[in-house]
Amino acid sequence: MERNEKLEMLTALVGELGFSCDDVVNYWKARGKLEAKQSQSLIPAGTEEASQDQNSAKVIPGMFVYVDGLISSEIIEGRQVMAIVGSVDGSDVLAVCLQEACLPWSSDWLEAKATQKMTGGKEATRKLLEISRKKRQEAEAARWCYNYAEDGVKQGEAFLPSLTELEKLFANKAAINASLNALGVALLDGLYWSSTEYSNGYAWTLYVKDGDKTGYSKGAHGYYVRPVIAIKL
Repeated sequence: MERNEKLEMLTALVGELGFSCDDVVNYWKARGKLEAKQSQSLIPAGTEEASQDQNSAKVIPGMFVYVDGLISSEIIEGRQVMAIVGSVDGSDVLAVCLQEACLPWSSDWLEAKATQKMTGGKEATRKLLEISRKKRQEAEAARWCYNYAEDGVKQGEAFLPSLTELEKLFANKAAINASLNALGVALLDGLYWSSTEYSNGYAWTLYVKDGDKTGYSKGAHGYYVRPVIAIKL
């Protein structure tokens, strides 16, 4: 069947259904705009469907990270949000998990000098747990983050952010908190432990209200622990 014949049949069917050709044209225009909008706000993380440069240019702090790997500027009904984009550095994304806890850094005042110069929280968290096992001492903050398995985050995927990473989150706290608020979960608001040791008895904290950095006693209670996850675009 030729193209024109098919179009004639389609036109006749449209008329039988009580629509005009203009109705059909306007419908497809509107649908095309909607699909274009959705494709711009849905970014597949860690795939080859788009280049890293294109993805990193679209991903910004405050976007929602979904369990199925999508990153969107909107809350999508029927999909599970697992974290909020906290910072973007090229193709590396640091995302804030939705739950937090109040714990000591280490009730045994675990000494972990190796973490003092680490800027990557994932590496520092692993080092803290390694030292904790060897010394048979507690490392509550790092342990809680490593064991975190909420909202679709898998155990072992999350970690305690370093002081450097907490500073990045502080710089973007307005966008992060706007999205956390939209989900109805705890905002970044208070004093947070980092995975960076300050000295033998102290660990670095960051006060999210004003960005103040302070070393506090590792055994102190009442300070917040907020896990993060790392995503590669």
